[in-house]
Amino acid sequence: MLTTHLSILTALLLRPTLSAPYPPSNTTLPPNLTICNSTNLSLCPNNLTTPNLSPPENICRTIYPTTLSILNSRYPNYADTRLHSTTQFFMLRRQTSRPTSPGEIETRIQFHGLPTSSSNTSCRLEFVLPQEKLERIAGPNPSFAVYRVDALPQGVAATWDSARGYREHGVWFGAVNGELEALRRTRQGVGVAAVNQTACNETMAFHMGMLYDSLVEPNFWSFANVAPPAWPVQGWRIVWGC
Repeated sequence: MLTTHLSILTALLLRPTLSAPYPPSNTTLPPNLTICNSTNLSLCPNNLTTPNLSPPENICRTIYPTTLSILNSRYPNYADTRLHSTTQFFMLRRQTSRPTSPGEIETRIQFHGLPTSSSNTSCRLEFVLPQEKLERIAGPNPSFAVYRVDALPQGVAATWDSARGYREHGVWFGAVNGELEALRRTRQGVGVAAVNQTACNETMAFHMGMLYDSLVEPNFWSFANVAPPAWPVQGWRIVWGC
């Protein structure tokens, strides 16, 4: 009789057990464990509601100029020389008071492919300062003005004469401080000058010209506008969406 009881007890103690862990009866289920049965249909996959996801963060979008047109007061109707036909070079010059070398050079910049005016989106014009070894800057104060002007149809070249009314018909948009101390502070930061922002339009154009005359050496600034994937990125761009 005792032997029989010991056999039963041994069988109970040595019966197979589950190899995977399971929760005690007085604990809650892990969050990744779902029970779906006929008595609790709300937990079945087809009856689960999708949680409200937070909206995606604003993403900056950037576009670079389609064309940069150099306008020269010494050649008021030229648009087809090597300098004037370039589309990715920026140049400004001003020295009108000195009779031996008078002249002005200005630049018109045009963007295509922006959000339409009906999108209610703001576009910000930014100037990524060129690397010092990749620019030429001179004069006592090469600060310059930025005007918003009417865009030209694609394929139509701008000349000094055709754009000379920008001061009267354009809209003052901002200015870039070309003094050495101002440039040094900007380079120590992010190296980008945010000129201004306005409502986007599918095509936008801006006209740049020196603010000050010079009796000594001309106020001058030139560099190549570089867009990705080329490097280093420098010059003009428009940013929106952030």
